[in-house]
Amino acid sequence: MIIDFHAHNTLRETDILLQSALRNGISKVVLLGDVLRFGYYPTEAQIREINDDTIHAVKKVPDLCYGFCFLNPANDPSFMLEELDRCLQEHAIKGVKLEVSVNCRDDLLHPVMEKLQEYNLPLLHHCWYKTVGKCKDESDPSDIAYLARLFPSVKMVMAHLAGCGYRGIEDIVECPNVYVDTSGGQPVAGLVEYAVRRLGSARILFGSDAPYRDVTCQLGRICRAALDEESKDRILYRNAKDLLKS
Repeated sequence: MIIDFHAHNTLRETDILLQSALRNGISKVVLLGDVLRFGYYPTEAQIREINDDTIHAVKKVPDLCYGFCFLNPANDPSFMLEELDRCLQEHAIKGVKLEVSVNCRDDLLHPVMEKLQEYNLPLLHHCWYKTVGKCKDESDPSDIAYLARLFPSVKMVMAHLAGCGYRGIEDIVECPNVYVDTSGGQPVAGLVEYAVRRLGSARILFGSDAPYRDVTCQLGRICRAALDEESKDRILYRNAKDLLKS
């Protein structure tokens, strides 16, 4: 079995995404929302619209989907916590997704982290090392490590192994509450194997970033990696199952 821990239910594309997942042997998909539909700084109304779409998709095909609640920590804290509580009332909402609106060193994230700590749910946070084209408040792996040390009991998923690279792996080695998903960019030879050596296979999750990335190509970086079958099974399924309490 395979769980894709990083996919986006973009406008009018969710059915295509799920069909592609099934064709490639993926059993479950974590839908993170159409997080860039309204740009980098979505309003409260826009956040609700994105989360409504995720809830609808999960209700439509609950056997195929989990959902994450998308938030913008720059919004009013009371709205943010009310929206998280609203999403959590839906049984298939399994965590929180944050993007680039606020850097994860900012105290604005603390109410979200405290709520995740209370509910024992994971955070999946966008992350990338960039030399050009970086958003003003975009987080890199060192920022993720900073937040993880402040909230060591909250499980965090650092998105985009391919964008974080070898340096990003080293940033989180000593943060046992941080996982990494394998999405982001084209496969880099040896990167997944390096992540397993440094982090252990129990801290790595398969993620495709579909529909922005091709699922077949993203699966190839795991299925054709020089790893034993137990490690591949952990990355493709077991770690996600444990993290999602499914």
